[in-house]
Amino acid sequence: MSEAVNHASKHHYDIVIIGAGGGGITSAFEAQRRGAKVALLEKHKIGGECTHSGCVPSKALIDVAKNYTAAQNSTKHGLQQLDVESGFSFSRAMEHVKSIIDGVYAHEQPERFHGMGIDTFIHPSGATFLDAHTVRIGNDEITGDNFIITTGSGPRLLPTEGDEPVPFLNNENFWDIRELPETIAFLGGGVISAELGQSLARFGSSVTIIDRNERILGSVDPDVAGYLIDEFSEQGIEMITSANATVCSTTDDGKVCIDIEEGPSNARTQRKIVVDQLFIAIGRVPNINGLGLENAGVDSTRHGITVNAAMQTTAPHIVAIGDVASRAKFSHVANYQGERVVRNILSGTSNPIDINPLPWAIFSDPEIGHVGMTEAQAREAHDGVQIFTVDAATDRFITDSKVGGFIKVVMDADDTILGATGVGAHAGEWIQILTLAVKHRLTATDMADTIFAYPTYAEVVKKSASRFLRTKL
Repeated sequence: MSEAVNHASKHHYDIVIIGAGGGGITSAFEAQRRGAKVALLEKHKIGGECTHSGCVPSKALIDVAKNYTAAQNSTKHGLQQLDVESGFSFSRAMEHVKSIIDGVYAHEQPERFHGMGIDTFIHPSGATFLDAHTVRIGNDEITGDNFIITTGSGPRLLPTEGDEPVPFLNNENFWDIRELPETIAFLGGGVISAELGQSLARFGSSVTIIDRNERILGSVDPDVAGYLIDEFSEQGIEMITSANATVCSTTDDGKVCIDIEEGPSNARTQRKIVVDQLFIAIGRVPNINGLGLENAGVDSTRHGITVNAAMQTTAPHIVAIGDVASRAKFSHVANYQGERVVRNILSGTSNPIDINPLPWAIFSDPEIGHVGMTEAQAREAHDGVQIFTVDAATDRFITDSKVGGFIKVVMDADDTILGATGVGAHAGEWIQILTLAVKHRLTATDMADTIFAYPTYAEVVKKSASRFLRTKL
């Protein structure tokens, strides 16, 4: 039976939104504010992955790990040595994370949406298209003039063989554990492994990250990734790269044995590692199973739903946004697309939805922030590319004992800022200033001529511009 507020068995809406994660919620709010009659359909809980198993819990755990490490290093700040290790409880830390999830979810209950005039339908069956204008969820049939599909993505699972598959963790079931793994391996060297792996290492786990590429964080600027890799090495995190896990099995005492091939293709070597837990982070897959897309005339591939520049599917009155239709799998991308597809729908237009310049951050310690073109991308597209790097060591970094890292700014021959990548304390925050710079084609002179509050972390952006211009005098 559907968990819905005040609805009958058949209903019609201006806009039907399938998926109540960040993109779905944003779309629903935007449509309701603009006067549309809106239905919001969800298979599990409102809030989606970001609230329950992604952004919110991971950032809460990262914050606990940072505070734990700060307390261990209290003497560096002129304080007495604090004994935090003897009283540390991983279970209590994970309960704190759960309380954060519950606090966010408290503002995402169906009653809130009903009170705003947004009907919600929640049923474990999920929504299935019966035809191009009709979906079924539970016992309810819903028709709509327009549809927004924003069902997100899920963790790619490890292929298994045999009757007893190897138990593993991913970003969905990790939040249920309450015992700190003494040893844990992360298969895949992307963002999830970097963020959660570092946090567990700080709590005392022996962490190994296995990646098939030459280094972890392969999508990150090599200079910036190299800085964080060195930090991880100093923190005792082992990184096995140019490696594939060929076989995973369970030992008699319940541990996981991983057979690994590593090294260059012409000189592969084999090794085994045994860990308490295996965390699979080998990518994401779009959540399209069970949607009945073929009944609505909507095409899809293994990468997700096929869309045009306006996020319209092969059935133009149906759009798809976020992870289910975009290779840029970020909550802020889904939110941005959600607002704009609603505006297109209600205005009867098909305006392209450009997500560039796209900022993103990795919430490791230190953080990584990026926007716009990388150095390699800029050199492919422009002549006379200029690169300028400044250490993250302005006065605020010094006062907070967070010196370390740098900002790398990419400019064209006319000093127009094309992109930037930074690593350092709060890099995810100060990179936002450069998002505006790239979007509005500001130059180094524009940045240098702008007053920045002192002392702030963001001053590093101004310093990068003013010092660059001094080199040209």
